Amino acid sequence: MSTARFGEILGRLVPLSDQDVSEILEEQATSHRRFGQIAMSWGLCKPQHVWRAWSEQLAHGPERVDLGVVGIDTQALSHLSGKLAREFGVVPVRTLGERVILAVSPETLDRAAELLPAMMGKRVQFVLADAEQIAQAITVRYAHGEKPGEN
Repeated sequence: MSTARFGEILGRLVPLSDQDVSEILEEQATSHRRFGQIAMSWGLCKPQHVWRAWSEQLAHGPERVDLGVVGIDTQALSHLSGKLAREFGVVPVRTLGERVILAVSPETLDRAAELLPAMMGKRVQFVLADAEQIAQAITVRYAHGEKPGEN
């Protein structure tokens, strides 16, 4: 499956010249930083532009992420109960409007994709992560038990 290049998507959201893209790619080759990180550090875009471009890129299929690098936006946790996170082996990573990006292991992707969107009432997109990282994130992020009203 062919995925859209991140720079092309970001360029539809913010004005990036061909020169900007070329220079970012050169920097990326030497620094090994992500395209969006470089564009933000150079003041060419804001975090919300990077997350929106990433979400659009995920529409082409889930990509593998390292939760230690990507991190988890604590606001995203409010969109999924600890009970469901444990049951499905997923953890919310980001939200963007009505979209929620969930980290899931390859082993649990099919079941989560089939059932969670309707259960959550949101547009759900997935990224693939190591099952151990997901389990650890669930333990840490939902450590204080269920929030009031969670099922």
